[in-house]
Amino acid sequence: MTFAVKESGHLLLVGPPDSTLGVAAEMARSSEAALAVCDARGDALERLWSLRSDLVMVDVPVDVPEVLARLRGEHRLLPPRMIDGLVGRTVADVERELILQTLVHCRGNRTSASNILGISVRTMRNKLRTFIEDGIPVLPAL
Repeated sequence: MTFAVKESGHLLLVGPPDSTLGVAAEMARSSEAALAVCDARGDALERLWSLRSDLVMVDVPVDVPEVLARLRGEHRLLPPRMIDGLVGRTVADVERELILQTLVHCRGNRTSASNILGISVRTMRNKLRTFIEDGIPVLPAL
């Protein structure tokens, strides 16, 4: 399925008729009969481009069920392979690894790492001090 966003805030879906129409109706929260549908042959696309010369078509592979779940506000579970790495570990271990890896990602910048993690800089510093006291190496501050 191909998505192209127009400046007017509309989304052009191009794909197999049955599935594309169903996805479009769900995204628009409307009936299939209320949607404007045209054949995706070359002449139909040429007509579209004749109306707007600044349009491009971008072929982006997407996980349609995932997109629809996000639009519905549903939270999909992490794939099992991601969860497997967490099973058998304590929350403290997972938290420590997440903090330290985020700190490396931010090149030691405590403020940036705190923002990414959604914690205060003070909380970040307190946790890092605890790690150091426990003998865990911590990236120096900038």
